[in-house]
Amino acid sequence: SLHAGFLASLLMMTASILLLFSNDLWAFSAGMVLHIFGITSMEVILNLYVMQRIPRNQLSKFEPWRMVAAVVALSIGPWLGVYLQSTYADWLPYTVAIAGVILTLIYFWGLGLHRLEIRRTRTASNLIRNIKRFLDQPRLRLAWVLTLARSGWWQLFIIYTPIYAVHSGLGELWGSAIVSIGSAWTLTVPFWGWVARRYSLRLLMQTGFVVTSLMTLAIFIFAGTPAIAVTLLILAALGATMLDGSGHVLFLRAVRSSERTEMAGVYQTYRDAANLAVPGIFAVLLKFFSLPVVFAGGAVWMMAAAVTSKHIPKRM
Repeated sequence: SLHAGFLASLLMMTASILLLFSNDLWAFSAGMVLHIFGITSMEVILNLYVMQRIPRNQLSKFEPWRMVAAVVALSIGPWLGVYLQSTYADWLPYTVAIAGVILTLIYFWGLGLHRLEIRRTRTASNLIRNIKRFLDQPRLRLAWVLTLARSGWWQLFIIYTPIYAVHSGLGELWGSAIVSIGSAWTLTVPFWGWVARRYSLRLLMQTGFVVTSLMTLAIFIFAGTPAIAVTLLILAALGATMLDGSGHVLFLRAVRSSERTEMAGVYQTYRDAANLAVPGIFAVLLKFFSLPVVFAGGAVWMMAAAVTSKHIPKRM
């Protein structure tokens, strides 16, 4: 059932927090795996709830606010975690994270979502068949590719901004502060959602990809001047936030009601792909090039996504 899956996701998140606190490499690795599984399963379940409870014609209004609620923690978490750990105690950020999981469970129960079940399909689910069905639908493929590009850039920003800050002499606290400031642009997501409804989702996404690509390329060029690079990082995050204005509307409006559960599971793999591909590819590149190469790489795939976004239907 949906609520059992939701509870399992929360349990995995709690276990991952405890394991990530360990100094043991194997425990830390297991914690990362559980963290990824917990977040991914939670996203799938939340998408199913959204598709059942939110009318299709309201998705373009709802999704920007969901993105604000989902990403606002990224505006606070990086800086707060480093601050609590460096100022008070190593264990304090993990305690705050567990408290957040508990509050989520209480809120979930208060909403009564544990009494809501998904509409079951008449045929048994088959993973290979689901993937094939997903790939056979151009609009679902397009939604996955563009969401992967957006998610991949945020991965780049969150992982490599603190590393750049340390390498350039700014320090860890500055690195986490830059991530928090850049993520704070998420508060403008409702405005970008309005822009998409008022003008065109395709225009918004093309503009967002181009702005993010150009700003990221400029970071590569000015990486030797931290003051300029930091400003460009924050501006690039604004471009990526424009993309967040679309939320998951491309997928939610493309998926058929009879295939929601199956296609949501396949669609959600964009997060795993971003989590693996971004650090994996850059780990190889960094063996041969210096750190700024990650920004050049990010600029390339965001420009490719800008070109790909021309396939978004004009009526959206």
